[in-house]
Amino acid sequence: MDIIEIASSILKENALCDNCLGRQFAMLGHGLTNKKRGRTLKLACVLKGSMLEKEGKDQGTEILFSVAINGYSKVAISTLETLGFIIEKKDAYCCICRDAFNDLEGIARQAVDRIAEYEYDTFLVGIKVEVDIEDKEDELRSRFGIRWGESIRNEFSREIGKKVMEITSKKVNFKRPDILIEINPLQKKINFEVNSIFIKGRYRKLVRGIPQSEWFCRECKGMGCQRCKGTGKMYPDSIEELIAAPLLQVSKGERTKLHAAGREDVDVRMLGLGRPFIVEVKKPRVRTIELEGLKQTINQGSDGKIEVDNLKVSSKEEVRKLKLGEKADKIYRAIVKFAKELNAEDVNRIEGLANTPINQVTPLRVSHRRAIKTRKKYLYGIKLKKFKQNIYEMLIRCEGGLYIKELISGDNGLTRPSIREISGISTKCIELDVIGVELEGF
Repeated sequence: MDIIEIASSILKENALCDNCLGRQFAMLGHGLTNKKRGRTLKLACVLKGSMLEKEGKDQGTEILFSVAINGYSKVAISTLETLGFIIEKKDAYCCICRDAFNDLEGIARQAVDRIAEYEYDTFLVGIKVEVDIEDKEDELRSRFGIRWGESIRNEFSREIGKKVMEITSKKVNFKRPDILIEINPLQKKINFEVNSIFIKGRYRKLVRGIPQSEWFCRECKGMGCQRCKGTGKMYPDSIEELIAAPLLQVSKGERTKLHAAGREDVDVRMLGLGRPFIVEVKKPRVRTIELEGLKQTINQGSDGKIEVDNLKVSSKEEVRKLKLGEKADKIYRAIVKFAKELNAEDVNRIEGLANTPINQVTPLRVSHRRAIKTRKKYLYGIKLKKFKQNIYEMLIRCEGGLYIKELISGDNGLTRPSIREISGISTKCIELDVIGVELEGF
């Protein structure tokens, strides 16, 4: 059968709108919408039916009636009326899309209204349709040997997307749209997902006693109790909260998540250029953030506890790179108390640990929340400078993930070699600061 015969045979058994008929031949021809394909095929069927009718063949009238009734063709109806036939109008709808393609403008405007309170530059339309609709179209193609069709989801997505573009002047982004609009066009149901925004920079922690992220009370698990004085938290502030509060206010987002290149202990400061971080804002209503103003607001509102710098727009891809950056080289400044004064030989032995692999079993102090395993990390360099009697300042450069307090104390033999083991002298880390995190791109 040729295309016109296939089209007329389909319409003899199925009521189809222009889009749903044309979609069966979507891969044929170029520069046509499925709607135009369907309309053209129906017109061709009318011409063929009219020709056969004039030749006195009953097949011609049958084709005209099929296109008039199942194809909603005004041309076919007019042709039959001219021939003296009376067409009884009946309430019918497309057996595949249920005439949803006739209301693309309305669906698109409804979608635009749903996302009106959100700022966005790019979007993508995703389509949900019932399985029986797709099954019905698959059966039709199998029945008539059609090999040139496309998915009904594709057509709905493309055509509704065009309408949204016309209404909003926004652009489609197939990889990472600001907003994903999920539409069931047959049921007129519309949902949407707002993709996060990401802001990167570096933070400096200028005081001790602040965790990186919110730390819920161990007793009440955040509910509030006597131990935490009703706050539900172990510490009143966290780096994440000090950064997040101003960012949530300007972005009008729902919540935030802090991603960082590692973390320092609560009692450790983060100095130098600071630690690279990325803050993810979930479901922001405002995506364009004035970053210099945000920086000033965060720094002024932290009461000298933290500072942020070099704020820039980031991405989900950079979060992945940042996580890999947890292994980035770190530089520490430690104040260490020895049980006795060090001599030149002791100092040489300790500094001789440079370029040595350190084997660390998970430290006792974090064993309740970290898997017990042995980690091999490299100590690249160590320098000692006397601070006062029995107390020395150490500068340590090492691979990220090396536990410095345990490198100093030995952790009862769980870290080897250690400064305690090499020197043979009892040691204690009095103070610890991170003064450098070396991560390219931040």
